[in-house]
Amino acid sequence: MAQQGFDLNAIMRQAQALQRSFEENKEKLKKETATAQVGGGMVSATVDGEKIVKEIKISPELVQDGDVSAIEDLVVSAVNAANVEIDKKINANMSAFAGNALGGLGGLGDLGNMGDLIGKFLGGGQKQ
Repeated sequence: MAQQGFDLNAIMRQAQALQRSFEENKEKLKKETATAQVGGGMVSATVDGEKIVKEIKISPELVQDGDVSAIEDLVVSAVNAANVEIDKKINANMSAFAGNALGGLGGLGDLGNMGDLIGKFLGGGQKQ
């Protein structure tokens, strides 16, 4: 009974395709946005996948009150909340990407917790 050979070239092609797909996915994620509102909707912030603030909206009523300190606190809170939301989107996307990538590497057998490791490597792990 002949054993099947280990095709290193095929695995390298799969790895290169996975790398291209990963880079395309990263570019797509850069364009994602998340918006958060705080202070009962008085302040909102929008950030993109690179965590660059794209927009801040402040209700005119809040400005009329003249409480600069409250406005500053709400802006910081809105940006932080928007960053949490974009992190959730990115982590969900990267976890799904890692799962799909492992599925595309069929024939490698049971890799144990390799999916968890790849998810963490791609950004799915929790920050300490």
